[in-house]
Amino acid sequence: MAELLEVQNLSVSFETPKGEVQAVRDVSFTLHTGEVLAVVGESGSGKSALCKAVMKLLPASGRIRAGGIYINGTDISRFGERKMHKLRGKLFSMVFQDPMTSLNPTMTIGAQIAEAVRVHDPKLTRRQIYDRAAELMQLVEIDRAQERMHLYPHHFSGGMRQRCVMAIALAGNPTILFADEPTTALDVTIQAQILGLFRKIQQDLGMATVFVTHDLNVAAEAADRVAVMYAGKIVEIGTTEEIFRDPRHPYTWGLLRSLPVYGRGQETLYTIPGLPPTLLNPPKGDAFACRNPYALAIDYEEEPPLFRVSDTHYAATWLLDERAPKITPPVRKTADLPPYGHSVREEQEILLDVRHLTHVFPLDKKTTFKAVDDVSFQIKRGEIFGLIGESGSGKSTVARLIMNLYRPNVGTAVAGKKQFFGQNLSGGDQSRSAARILYKGLDINDPILFRQHKKMLQTTRQIIFQDSNSSLNQRMRVWDIITEPLRIQHIVPPRGSLWAEAKFQMHYVGLDEAYLNRYPAELSGGQRQRVAIARALSMEPELLVADEPVASLDVSIQAQIVNLFRHLQQEHGFSFLFIAHDLAMVEFLCDRVGVMYQGKLVETGETRELFANPRHPYTKALLSAMPKGGSRFGEMLV
Repeated sequence: MAELLEVQNLSVSFETPKGEVQAVRDVSFTLHTGEVLAVVGESGSGKSALCKAVMKLLPASGRIRAGGIYINGTDISRFGERKMHKLRGKLFSMVFQDPMTSLNPTMTIGAQIAEAVRVHDPKLTRRQIYDRAAELMQLVEIDRAQERMHLYPHHFSGGMRQRCVMAIALAGNPTILFADEPTTALDVTIQAQILGLFRKIQQDLGMATVFVTHDLNVAAEAADRVAVMYAGKIVEIGTTEEIFRDPRHPYTWGLLRSLPVYGRGQETLYTIPGLPPTLLNPPKGDAFACRNPYALAIDYEEEPPLFRVSDTHYAATWLLDERAPKITPPVRKTADLPPYGHSVREEQEILLDVRHLTHVFPLDKKTTFKAVDDVSFQIKRGEIFGLIGESGSGKSTVARLIMNLYRPNVGTAVAGKKQFFGQNLSGGDQSRSAARILYKGLDINDPILFRQHKKMLQTTRQIIFQDSNSSLNQRMRVWDIITEPLRIQHIVPPRGSLWAEAKFQMHYVGLDEAYLNRYPAELSGGQRQRVAIARALSMEPELLVADEPVASLDVSIQAQIVNLFRHLQQEHGFSFLFIAHDLAMVEFLCDRVGVMYQGKLVETGETRELFANPRHPYTKALLSAMPKGGSRFGEMLV
């Protein structure tokens, strides 16, 4: 294949009040026509900065310090904004992680796609632009394109919004597409659809793709080659088969060992020790040395070159030097691992008892949407109960009902019956009992009981939201955010001072105390989520409702947080409602699982039994979308 993009010794820096952050350091790689290259690594490793540097989309504080970016042999690294404006959209385009930040909420989807079409081909007539926008919506498999062009972004689900962003990115028929975490916030079935759509479009259009992700499952499913980045450098690169079957860098070993599939038969997941280094002053030698259990003396003195493993496989580790001791990779084959095991909590006290929970949202004066429909389940003390299902199935609504953020109802007029709190007031159908949420035996929807036990309910129950950016106060520093619940409830910090408490919680969730004086906007998505988790844990709750708490985290940080949850369960008796779309993580962590579909709880059971022998057709379809069995990922790990 011809070399379409060649990056040579690229270095990118950002100017900050504390100094120069060397985000990308001496990176070189090639991208061939029609190829999919996945770039994986932890938050802050330089993945997104690398892609934005190639497209010259760096903020004012960023600059290319050295290196070249060659498109078909032409170096564009010194191109000005006028020349780059002509290349963006036509030569290369980008799909960002959060579609809601890419879409204008005040414009219809059709108008936004048409705008992109008009920019790239201003000679088209109004009718041609409209037809092209509809064609792009059909290309990304949005049904009823003509009808949906007149809808706004908030009318679409997360997966459908991501398809709209893809349509905009494809408006100029780009030769190279950069996809920055395009499936991070999507559930497993929608993720499978989006990945399939990426592959189909890439093959139909012959487009080269750079796929930025922290999800190794996604990289295995989508990519032809994989580049592993750490501390601003590519530490290993090779074909997907080579990286997953024969990894050579200790950092790649650590990432693979952090996957839930390798936690079978163990109480905790493997985590990479320590934290990534600050790139204000990158360490001498190998940046991974201080976290590498196989580090050699030379790792602390001299940076390793990229050693050749094969014609397509290279790794930057001194372990590949002919003088180094021979180390057997610690990544075991999944076929050799024992099955998952979860203890059955038969005799435990019931902490949360949800009965006939129903909630309806009014869409307009005449139309309602039933988000939760007669849901009942129990969570025992010290138990982790998983709730899985597609986006829009009602999982998050259940979480908000349990936390009193919503009040259960079935609307003001459903099938001609007036109802309140799930109680039929018209004297008609009495088949459903009143909706009740019993926490420690208290009906938390009883206004009198809630007022009497308000402090207990607000301190012993905590929630972690999926979107950490909107759940954190952008005007408060991190240490203020973490300790705010203690100040509100007038609780004396267990560690003596608010600062000491904030520092302890930061270390607990794997963040350096240097972040305590920063604002949320100065943190990555994964770092913000860990701050949100630290805030919830500062109250040491008995019930923690975790709504997609690890969706935006790197695989190594996911392992840390899941181990933290397991520790809190075993050592402190915490109970969890764990909502997630990562089914492998649910299978590892949860004692029991409930499956939601279109607002109903269609199946519940012990985790091992439900995953091994699903009964409901939807559960079978959901589990079949997991990257295992016949998929590329499963084949490479077996």
